[in-house]
Formats: sequence, structure tokens, C-alpha cells
Amino acid sequence: MRHEAGHLILDPIFASEYYQDDESDCFLAVDIDDCDCKGCIKDRGPIPKYTTLSIGLVAGKQKISQRLTLDEATQLADTLSRYVKVLKDLELVGEGVDLA
Repeated sequence: MRHEAGHLILDPIFASEYYQDDESDCFLAVDIDDCDCKGCIKDRGPIPKYTTLSIGLVAGKQKISQRLTLDEATQLADTLSRYVKVLKDLELVGEGVDLA
């Protein structure tokens, strides 16, 4: 099902980054820039701390990381929130209906 509440195309200011890893894993990571470790400082570069966040998707040995501005992150959060509401409303409508 495709619903407009669950569709957003962001054209972020920052380019996506692709990584290849030796260890296989699968998870979604959201990093809010509040860390002063060497890795975060290097990844953030000249971007001021607390002004962006980074979302990473790891599947197998591959990782895609996308840095978002606060406005872009807000748009994404609003879209997720709207679509969850649509799904919850559908769940209520479907209560008592056997979908098996």
C-alpha cells in the first residue's frame, strides 16, 4: 500500500556515504551529533556540532549513511509520524477482522 502520508522525497544538502565492512550485521542507526570521539569529529568535518544528525542503515556488510540538517530531519520525523497515524487508524478499522 502506498499512502501519501508515508511518502517523502528528501534531497539532502549532504551526500550519502557508502561503506563496506568486514563484519555482517543488520540494523538502523541514528546518531545525533553529541559525541567528541575521533570518529565522529572526522565524519562531521567542518559541520558544527549539534546542527545535524546522521542516519545509517546497515545490511550485511554494507552501510549507507545520510547526514540530515535539522529541517530535513524534522520533515522525515513528521512524515513517519503521519504515516504511523494512518497505520494505527487502519489497525483500529481492521480490529476483529481475520486477515489470515
